[in-house]
Amino acid sequence: MISVILPVYNGEAFIKETIESILNQTEENFELIIVNDGSTDKSEEVIKSFTDRRIRYFLQENKGVAAARNKGLSHCKGDFITFHDADDLSLKNRFEKLLEGFYGEDIVFVHSDMLLINEFNQPVGYWQSNNIHPSELFSFFINVGTPYNNGTIMYRKEKIINNKIPPYVLGEDTAFVMNIAVNYPSYHIPEPIYLYRRHSKNASQNNSYETLVQHIKEFLAQTEPSKFLKEIDWSDEPKERNQLKANLIVGVALSKRGLFPETVKLFDEAIPFITDQKDRDFFEGMKALVEKRFHDAENIFSQYEEKDHIIENYCGEALLHQHKYNEAYIHFLNALKLKADYVTPTQNLKAIGQMIGLNLVDKYRNKYY
Repeated sequence: MISVILPVYNGEAFIKETIESILNQTEENFELIIVNDGSTDKSEEVIKSFTDRRIRYFLQENKGVAAARNKGLSHCKGDFITFHDADDLSLKNRFEKLLEGFYGEDIVFVHSDMLLINEFNQPVGYWQSNNIHPSELFSFFINVGTPYNNGTIMYRKEKIINNKIPPYVLGEDTAFVMNIAVNYPSYHIPEPIYLYRRHSKNASQNNSYETLVQHIKEFLAQTEPSKFLKEIDWSDEPKERNQLKANLIVGVALSKRGLFPETVKLFDEAIPFITDQKDRDFFEGMKALVEKRFHDAENIFSQYEEKDHIIENYCGEALLHQHKYNEAYIHFLNALKLKADYVTPTQNLKAIGQMIGLNLVDKYRNKYY
């Protein structure tokens, strides 16, 4: 059985359509746990208009979506758990397809792509997701963000029931997912079986910069760099040089995501770890990348007589930013010759190919061009 946890706070505008999309699933073996988080509108009236025996209704004072989800977790009886936002919709066969994804006992959660819709039920975009190995998750999170569309996920209850959702204003589900994903494999369904509604009242539409980077700050405070910066030879280099590299690599990654205050902080903290000219050159080269002085970065990295895999990669990145594809390609290959499991230059090879000419196996959109 599936436990569907549906927190509601002042959701009268969309809650009826949302509940209907859940109750009309082709997979009928589920319970719908609705937690009314102190709504002051007519949400309760709408909810109570449904008489389906699978609905279990709980009312609490307003404590936030995380508390509502945790309350739902404490009452769920199913073998599988999925969270559902009060303004989103599930396609009729969503639960059926998600269950099919649990084809082996090792699969702990299944997730999908999703179509974005607005308050008028009009399509406004598409969010793709993908499979990712737990060992690569930390690096992906720093460089890109969460690789999952969190609202689409269904979990195997026995593996996640002891986890609690942190009381964040935004992205409480991201922290929850990350705690699961670093330990267990997942399965991805490349179809938009979840419709995610974007409108002016979305929490994700109205948050400060500090809220948006909360996960990054906590991640960096709680995670040893050696767990996600595997390109650094932690046992072979001096401690100071390793810390310098860690700060600058993370700083450059965050700058690509527009998180410049965090980038500046990391670069400032790196300065005391500069011990020689080699360190100084690396600092200046990475600084030039952040400041988009790509020709300067190219010159700095190119002057190294012996380039390690990290220098080769960032020299390639400086060239790639200048659309010097052939030269960048050589440096990324050199980086991989020196360290075959270095993830970043592999991703950069992918970027080169996509920038020159993207050819998708999925041809559905091509029918309409």
